[in-house]
Amino acid sequence: MWVFKRPQFGDQIRVNRGLYYHHGIYRDDFCVYQFAVPGGKDIDPENARVCICTLEDFLKGGEVEVREYTEEEKKVKRNPLQVIMYAQDHLGEAGYDVLRNNCEHFSNRCVFDGKQKTQVDEIINNIMEAIRK
Repeated sequence: MWVFKRPQFGDQIRVNRGLYYHHGIYRDDFCVYQFAVPGGKDIDPENARVCICTLEDFLKGGEVEVREYTEEEKKVKRNPLQVIMYAQDHLGEAGYDVLRNNCEHFSNRCVFDGKQKTQVDEIINNIMEAIRK
């Protein structure tokens, strides 16, 4: 579940970009880890990297949403320092793929170190369900 509230150190955050949500990891107002084009405004998979931006740049005028975890998720998630350390260790990582390795996948790996269902997974599941009908 996602809620509009002030993020804290190690929180998984997102912002609505119209057709999709952009995800990141919040350290502080001056450091949000994201999988995007460093300093860029365009979606460019070839140049996307795990990089740092400010919260203001991450939001681009949108409102921050913070992930709240289920009891099941809380049992397997990393603590905030581990989340930040994982994100920091992956700075500069490339290999962006909209279906298999996007900003939401990166954010989930930071928190869970495993595959979590993403918005892309939901879309694919809905398409497959419609095809089967």
